[in-house]
Amino acid sequence: MKEEQIMLYVIIIVAIVAAETKIKNYIDQNMKLGEHKKILNGKIILSKHYNSGMFLNFMEDKKEMVKTVSGVFLGFLLLLLAVFLPKKGHKLFKLGMSFVLGGATSNVSDRVRKGHVVDYFSFNGKSKNLNRIVFNLSDMFIFLGSALIVIAGFFSGKGSSLLHETKE
Repeated sequence: MKEEQIMLYVIIIVAIVAAETKIKNYIDQNMKLGEHKKILNGKIILSKHYNSGMFLNFMEDKKEMVKTVSGVFLGFLLLLLAVFLPKKGHKLFKLGMSFVLGGATSNVSDRVRKGHVVDYFSFNGKSKNLNRIVFNLSDMFIFLGSALIVIAGFFSGKGSSLLHETKE
């Protein structure tokens, strides 16, 4: 794969981390914990929350274990992408991995630097359960990237340029 193509995926990761860092810093400096602001006709609620655990505060009482598991997982993902980046094809997989890595890097960075992840928006819809979950943009990239990786798996048949190597 050409260096320019490899750089595209690296730029995606760096852009996600940079944008998310800027947003999280803004939220951290300009909102109080638990403060709510409705945007987009009330469909999205901005609020500052600290998540000391994993998704849905899972293992919040085991901060060091969460840091360790997150760091090991991030390292594994970086290694996996490093293996796939030089190969031809695999475009959807690489894009998905770049999204996941951008989001994961931002969240792991928060955990290491601050001891928690800054979450700042929730959806205001009909589902009470969904309304209670506070996300950040990194979470959305992890979710979207994971979905792209799964979709890439469906195209893993012979001849697919989305997951397998192709002759370019």
